[in-house]
Amino acid sequence: MRSDQKMLRHMWMVSLLALLAACGSSPKTDFYVLNADQSSVMQSANVSTGPSVGVWQVVLPDLLDRSEIVTRDNRYKITMADFSWWAGSLQENMTLLITTQLSQYLQSNRVVVSPWPSYRKIDYQVIVRVQRFDGELGGEVVLRGLWNLLDGAGENELKREVFEFKINTADLTYQEMVAAMSRLTVQLTEQLANGIIDQEAG
Repeated sequence: MRSDQKMLRHMWMVSLLALLAACGSSPKTDFYVLNADQSSVMQSANVSTGPSVGVWQVVLPDLLDRSEIVTRDNRYKITMADFSWWAGSLQENMTLLITTQLSQYLQSNRVVVSPWPSYRKIDYQVIVRVQRFDGELGGEVVLRGLWNLLDGAGENELKREVFEFKINTADLTYQEMVAAMSRLTVQLTEQLANGIIDQEAG
């Protein structure tokens, strides 16, 4: 083998080893999900006589509808985490948490996520539009938006509520940030449940 070929092969091997070393030392990506705290988990809802509620997929702004967890540095600047991602769709995760918790609060096993079968009888429809769902690591986390409660056919608005929930995080980790976001989602669901309960009582 000629010396120039040996040199090229050596350079290629050195480059490959450097690439492998870099890959091995790169930070791993952590994946997170919204979930209810143990204190928020109640017994399973097995009551088929409770209200039947259809929950539409939560509407998120494009800024939040992405894999990276978004934090807010100040009024004008946001950061998208390089290695802290949502494990799937934040929209679907949030919608599922609301649906599950709503079933618990209403003690009804007839709370479903859109799209539901056309033959299914629905007493109420819930629409949640999120305007802000972010915060500062080690600081305040905010959930803000608007929800609408409609009749079963979705033709008449029964109630409309502008909401804003805030909570302070305990440390600078993304895990604490997601835990805070989960608690805010549970607070929103409790407000939704109370709106439905008021309609049932009225």
